Amino acid sequence: MKKTLLTLIALVSVALGTSAMSLKDAYKALSNIPNVSVTNPDYNLPMDLPFEKINGFTVKEGNLAAAYNLHAPQIVQTAEAALTILNQVPMVYLVNGGYNSYVGAFAYWEQTGENSNDVLVAAFNQYAGLVVFMYVQNVPDATCEALQMAPVEMEGRYFSLKAKLSGNDEFNIILNKAR
Repeated sequence: MKKTLLTLIALVSVALGTSAMSLKDAYKALSNIPNVSVTNPDYNLPMDLPFEKINGFTVKEGNLAAAYNLHAPQIVQTAEAALTILNQVPMVYLVNGGYNSYVGAFAYWEQTGENSNDVLVAAFNQYAGLVVFMYVQNVPDATCEALQMAPVEMEGRYFSLKAKLSGNDEFNIILNKAR
């Protein structure tokens, strides 16, 4: 009983001691960590991204930050900084994802208005030396719900999150040793 009470007090203290961060602020911080820079969408991304407005996703320079071909010390430095920032985002915003120290991705969703949401996606591939952060505003509820319900597969150096959006559109994150 005492141990449980002390654990609960410690958890509450940690929760109150950290400052909650909005997805917009988290993206700004993530895009400024070492080795990461804001970029234009390209075909090297581990995400099948709609490059025009589809279901609320408009991906362009300014809401995509990435680092490619990082060496072991760089990937450790960048991933640790990213996870430190993501730990400041309220856990209730985390709607899907996973991470196993090799590969992983997290999808966050923050409601900003009626049928309007901010979405932050963070993807990590240690084997390929890749980190990607995407922030999109004004995403409709249906798209966010599709992200939340997307099945996740993760084994070793393979990660997959495949969201079926309305209108036969998809938002997929595929990480493996090739990417």
